[in-house]
Amino acid sequence: MKNINQIQNNIIDEFSSKATQSEYTKKAETGLWESEEILIKKYFKPKSSILDIGCGSGRTTIPLFKTGYNVIGVDITPQMIATAKKVAESKNLNIDYRIGDATSLKFQDNYFDGAIFSNNGWTQIPSKQKRQKAIDEIYRVLKPGGIYIFTAHKRCYFGFRFLFWLKQWFKFYILKPIGIKIKEIDFGDRYFTREMNGQKIKQKQYIHIPSIEEVRAQINKSGFKLVKAMAIGDVSKDDAISKRASLSKRDRSQKSPIFYVCKKAGV
Repeated sequence: MKNINQIQNNIIDEFSSKATQSEYTKKAETGLWESEEILIKKYFKPKSSILDIGCGSGRTTIPLFKTGYNVIGVDITPQMIATAKKVAESKNLNIDYRIGDATSLKFQDNYFDGAIFSNNGWTQIPSKQKRQKAIDEIYRVLKPGGIYIFTAHKRCYFGFRFLFWLKQWFKFYILKPIGIKIKEIDFGDRYFTREMNGQKIKQKQYIHIPSIEEVRAQINKSGFKLVKAMAIGDVSKDDAISKRASLSKRDRSQKSPIFYVCKKAGV
C-alpha cells in the first residue's frame, strides 16, 4: 500500500507542476475529441446529470456544460481544480468543480445519469485493486440505466512496443519470483518521463496499459454491462477501423485508445 500511495502522490505532484498546469490551461481550450462528441451525443440524454471524472482543467467539462448538461467535474489534483475554476471564471461559466478521488466519490447512490473518465485517466490509477474500486464507485453513483464512458490505451505486444513487453515479462516472471523488488505493481505498468513546453517533468509519469480482456473482466465485476468497446477510429463509421480517416486529425493523433461504453443495470 505504501508503494501505491507514493505512486499516487507522484502523479498528483506531476500534474501540479507549473509546466503541466500551463499545458492543461491550453488544453482546456481544445474541447472534445470528435469521437467523444459522437459518443456523448449518442449515449448521454440531453440536459442529464453527468460526472466528469479526472476533469483536469475542463477540456471535457466546459463543452458538456455549454451543451446543457448538469455537469460536475472532479479531479484528485487540487491544483488542477484551481486551474479549472480560473479557466471557467475567465469564460463566465459557473461550473461545479470539486477535488475528488474516483475510488471514493462523495456522492449519494444513484445520483448521476452518466459519467465520463476521459483521456485514459482511469489507467492512471495505480493498482488493479484501486482501478476496480473506481469502477465500483462509478457504478454506485450512477442511476439505474446510467451510462459510463471511458478510455484506456490498447495493449499491443508487437511493433515498437515489443521491447517494453519483453522487459515486463522478464521483471514479472524472472526477477519478481526470485525476490528482486520491482517498482511495477501490475503487469502492464509503465513509467515514463513527460515533457511539457520543452521542460521535462521531474516525477516519472505512471500509466497502466491493460489488455481488453482485463478491462472487460473489471467492468463485469462491477456489475456494468459492456455496451461497446471500440478503437477511436471505429466510433464514427460503424466500427470500421479501415475508415478511421473519417475522424479529425486531432482524434487520429490520440494513439488509438479504446473507448468503453458501459451501462448500469436497471433500465
